Amino acid sequence: MSNEIFFVIPAREGSKGFPHKNRKLFEFTIKEIPKKEHKNTIVTTDDDFIIKKLKNTEIKILKRNKKLANDEANIRDVMIDVIKKYDMKKEDIVIMLYLTSPKRKFNEINKILKFYLKNKLKTLTCCIEVKSHPFLCFYELPNNKGKQIVKHDLYRRQDYPKCFEIRHHVVIFHVNQISKLNKNMYNTDTYFYKIKDNVDIDYKKDYEKLTKRKS
Repeated sequence: MSNEIFFVIPAREGSKGFPHKNRKLFEFTIKEIPKKEHKNTIVTTDDDFIIKKLKNTEIKILKRNKKLANDEANIRDVMIDVIKKYDMKKEDIVIMLYLTSPKRKFNEINKILKFYLKNKLKTLTCCIEVKSHPFLCFYELPNNKGKQIVKHDLYRRQDYPKCFEIRHHVVIFHVNQISKLNKNMYNTDTYFYKIKDNVDIDYKKDYEKLTKRKS
């Protein structure tokens, strides 16, 4: 029997910075998944609003328990719950799609998946070029003082090491890797796939900018 590929969408109800953020963003992601893939798509949520929207679809709904839906819950434990509840095999592949990337298209997801399979990877997430190098960043201290986040004495920018910023635009992993991933869904073996700076919605102002641009 061949290994299966699952699309998993985390969509909890709570969001302190932007109330009901996932409700507003849900449609952007779900409309990109072809109907033929609905039977392999799982939404893990505690939100009855989202559950109701999926009522007449083939998309699988995992009603998330309260412990995995509070502010302290981490995404790795949420994925472990999905893997156990759907009895996934060790070599099955999970494509995790955060709702915070509303401009992500299915052809892009498919392109990244093909790259993942072709290169026989076990874990992948995305990254973008940093806008501000960590060598220029400081911890804020009282009385307008600061402490370097990365201690160094380099003054020429060309001497700074190359770095990138993680983006959970598309996250892919083999089920047998879940215990090796950290709570942010990567480890030392993770392949960081470079993407252009994507729209990432964390706050209401981000969403308002997105919807203003669409209209």
